[in-house]
Amino acid sequence: MRGSFSSWPSLHQRTPEWSFEAYLEASIVFARAAVHRLKAKHEKHPAWKQWWDSLSGNQAVEFFRTERDWLLKEAPPKVGQRVFMPFIGHGGTGEPAYVPVRAAEFYYFETPGTPATDTVAKHLDALATLLTDGERQFT
Repeated sequence: MRGSFSSWPSLHQRTPEWSFEAYLEASIVFARAAVHRLKAKHEKHPAWKQWWDSLSGNQAVEFFRTERDWLLKEAPPKVGQRVFMPFIGHGGTGEPAYVPVRAAEFYYFETPGTPATDTVAKHLDALATLLTDGERQFT
């Protein structure tokens, strides 16, 4: 998703890849927003600061903080993209090469073998557990 709103494609021009990137970005932004909502709701609680400080270094919290800050302040997400060349075949053996079916198969954060959606889902699950525990603790 490069550029500004004025460079967004019209509805009939949007590709599965464009839609995938938009949903991926939204997941990152709203996950981080959930953290801030919990903070706004409970930061006056006497035990809040200790709990909040304990989140420092948590992989899920850091992932969403870093990615969201980059996304909103700098540029599109820093995801790797895989390239597939089905017309060449599998290693020149004549076997048909793998052709991705889903846009998600092109993008990754960690390694090319781990789709970006798996990374985001892993961190969303961890963040949901943290936020649920925080909500229980402060309610």
